[in-house]
Amino acid sequence: MRSTPMRIQLHHTWLHKKSSVFLLLLCILLLASCRKEEIVVVNLEHERSLVFDLETGLGSEHLSLSFDLLGEERPVQVRLSSSNEVSSWIVDTSGERTSPDTARYRVGPLTMGEGIPFSPGVYEITIINEEGIIRSEQIELPTSMMEKIPEQIPHYDEESGRLSSIPVPSQLNRYDETGRFLSTLSLDEDSYTMREEDFSLALITDNITYLVQR
Repeated sequence: MRSTPMRIQLHHTWLHKKSSVFLLLLCILLLASCRKEEIVVVNLEHERSLVFDLETGLGSEHLSLSFDLLGEERPVQVRLSSSNEVSSWIVDTSGERTSPDTARYRVGPLTMGEGIPFSPGVYEITIINEEGIIRSEQIELPTSMMEKIPEQIPHYDEESGRLSSIPVPSQLNRYDETGRFLSTLSLDEDSYTMREEDFSLALITDNITYLVQR
């Protein structure tokens, strides 16, 4: 009696392997699509200045930050915190495109308030974009600028509206009573008398801004 050869069914095995390969490729594609690109920060800069009110005799220290992000111009959230976590600021800011793949972001001026300097030390900068991608940077602030106030500062006489003992050269910004900017003057003399349209002045010299108001 002749035996009949047994047929091996490979159809279902082939389908199973094909499904496994398809699922593997699908997982790889999903992982690739979920992978978040890193925020690239370049040209991180900070600048400190001192604003001194000639009427109250009080000064406040101001800190401004700026940086470039590569491949990003959407709004980001910036958090600045001191190393001891006592002081922190959270600011939302938008970028200004400076090249096809770069945008410039600016933060500040930030201040601790009148008469309160920034504590010297390391400050942590955390940048978060709309996708939740986080980038951390650091800056170090040396001794407070409050210690650099000159012994002789400009003097304002309210009755005559005369500003004297001005360091030269200086830049003077003029504003009217609505706060509208009028003009900028370059001063080569150590005094200035308020004009009729002047309501407030900002005298800028050596990273110090002196404020005066009628």
